Amino acid sequence: MVFDNPVEKVQAFLDVMHETGTQPEFECFDVGIVRSVAMYRKAGMANHAEYNFVMGVASGMPVDADLLALLLRWIEPGSHWQTTLIGRAEIWPLHQRTAELGGMLRTGLEDSFYLPDGSRAGGNGALIEALAQCARRAGRELASPVEARGMLGLTAA
Repeated sequence: MVFDNPVEKVQAFLDVMHETGTQPEFECFDVGIVRSVAMYRKAGMANHAEYNFVMGVASGMPVDADLLALLLRWIEPGSHWQTTLIGRAEIWPLHQRTAELGGMLRTGLEDSFYLPDGSRAGGNGALIEALAQCARRAGRELASPVEARGMLGLTAA
């Protein structure tokens, strides 16, 4: 399909997502994208707001706990949010802060090769265990896959 209007293109994607039960996630590389989510909702183009604050990419937001606190002022009330943190040792304090502020935790070798102590992770499992420790230190329980799907309003594949 060819669309002359970018809004029509976005709406076509959203329509397919709705038909397939896919929940949109808004990857936010800067504050403007965070604020744009409310515009999509107001225009009726999205009935769901899930934010992913991407920090540490050279052309985007820095890995900064103070900035994270400010971003939370701009999200839709009751929305799920998470951080995708790109980097080395500097990301781990912000993973901890994400856990403390109630955000979802995610990681993978695509984001970092390094564990909190600076050593190289041998795989995703070691990174995930380090994140689990962040959650536990924040007094949070780990969700099972079924519980996570329930929180996000998703059905099993």
